[in-house]
Amino acid sequence: GSVQFSKLADQIVFDKIEFGYSKNEPVIQQLNLIIPKGKMIAIVGKSGTGKTTVIDLLMGFFVPDKGKIFIDSRELSEFDLNSWRRKIGFVPQDAFLFHQTIRDNLLWSNSDASEQEIQAACVAAHASEFIDKLPEKLDTMVGDRGIRLSGGQRQRIALARALLRKPEILIMDEATSALDSHSEKLIQKAIEEVSKYTTIVSIAHRLSTIQNADIIYVMDKGKIIESGNFENLLQMDSGIFKKTAELQGLGGDELVINEQR
Repeated sequence: GSVQFSKLADQIVFDKIEFGYSKNEPVIQQLNLIIPKGKMIAIVGKSGTGKTTVIDLLMGFFVPDKGKIFIDSRELSEFDLNSWRRKIGFVPQDAFLFHQTIRDNLLWSNSDASEQEIQAACVAAHASEFIDKLPEKLDTMVGDRGIRLSGGQRQRIALARALLRKPEILIMDEATSALDSHSEKLIQKAIEEVSKYTTIVSIAHRLSTIQNADIIYVMDKGKIIESGNFENLLQMDSGIFKKTAELQGLGGDELVINEQR
């Protein structure tokens, strides 16, 4: 497409999307999904249910076989993909850092960012808490793939890098699944603060990280089989979400205790 994307005004809609990597083997089937502006939505489900494929379709890496993806009132295919992706922040499960300084890794997402913007992104991602304690601070070399940093520190830099783009949509793809509890809480706290002014799409296995999501979509075999907020989904007696939550120690009584804490 040729239309330049600038900002999300209302919502993103997946309308009857079907997609498969090969013919006669659909990964996504009749998928209907809404991502309202300024909300946090989460996509959960077993491995292989199509969660990451939904993200790939949203980012324009693949084109649906059937159905349409609307960004406000326009189809995604009408937009210039570079302008669309420039407004997306992405934090993967395993963040890739270059063998350069922290500053260089941050500027990779927005080379025109000012020092003030860099500092603000680090504060928002709770990365400044450890960066300020390093002898060379932002000019610290991280090593190949960030080997000199812990997993939690790498993820916080990855989040700061995504925020430095000033994204309209922030995508978190299992961003806390490999972290210890302390690092997970810091990332989660940062996400909750960012969700006040950014549209967030989160793929998660740990349901504790999406308790505050506005809408949770539960996928199975390429379809949305349940949707609602955390509390509503827990009330579905035979639901997949409730069973998964109970396996993770997040059933009714445990949730009340966690909220009180």
